[in-house]
Amino acid sequence: MFKQSLAFIAIFAILVVSSGSIKPPIEMGNDPSFDKNVKIFNSWDFGGDVFVYNSTDGYIQLPNEFMKKAESFQTGIDVCFIKFHPREQYQMKAGDYHRNYAALCNFGQRMDGLYAGNCEEIVCPL
Repeated sequence: MFKQSLAFIAIFAILVVSSGSIKPPIEMGNDPSFDKNVKIFNSWDFGGDVFVYNSTDGYIQLPNEFMKKAESFQTGIDVCFIKFHPREQYQMKAGDYHRNYAALCNFGQRMDGLYAGNCEEIVCPL
């Protein structure tokens, strides 16, 4: 009886794993169902404090607790992430997200501000 129970548990575990119900965490991707704003988190995996940016806000410099510490983000609008010196700009499209945007050399550890729309020279001139 004990061996039959173990066999049943093993088969059940294999079925659960192979069914796709256990999935590895996604680091980045695109989900078009996000609200029409940008949410920046100061902790990875969408944790910690959150800063919400709306497209009507225009250019903003990130608050101190998020400057150079944008650990994760979700965006429901096209937005330009900006670092002023030395200049870097990264275009994000509506639905983009990243769970660990400040890891290693990712831009979240250098980001100063953001602007709704496309990255243009007018936003961050040379």
